[in-house]
Amino acid sequence: MASKLKPIIVATDGSAAAGHAVRYAAALAKRRGTELVILHIISLKKVSHWGFIDSHFKKELRVAADKALDAAEAVAKEFDVPCRRMLHEAEQYPHRAIADVLEELKDVWVLVVGDKGQDLEARQALGSTTNGILHELSRRKIAVPVLVVPSVADVELTI
Repeated sequence: MASKLKPIIVATDGSAAAGHAVRYAAALAKRRGTELVILHIISLKKVSHWGFIDSHFKKELRVAADKALDAAEAVAKEFDVPCRRMLHEAEQYPHRAIADVLEELKDVWVLVVGDKGQDLEARQALGSTTNGILHELSRRKIAVPVLVVPSVADVELTI
């Protein structure tokens, strides 16, 4: 079911919170009749100072990225939603790379993200990447709405 509507982008890092965001985004794409773009950023910023083992880190990051994208694609198929994968390697932090992608695409209806990532303590309200995305989009004046999905597993979100 191809559509001329702007796509929904969901950013995933493979975390449980991202899994909730993917399910919500897939349900929203199904209801809206639009394509779901699944985005994963491999951030090389955090591993660049380990130059002598960079190639091993990059391989592991690529394997983890493929696993996260495969899981998200399976959810899209479960909802019978057309989807495509986007994998970007970036020499910067993920929130800046996500803003770059949104700035480049220019035809995004909404960005869906989880409220927390893989490295976040439960007591914090937003993960550093989600927080960074909000600030980066505002700073660059990129007019893409951001839908932050809570990572509460026992709450069924309604669309």
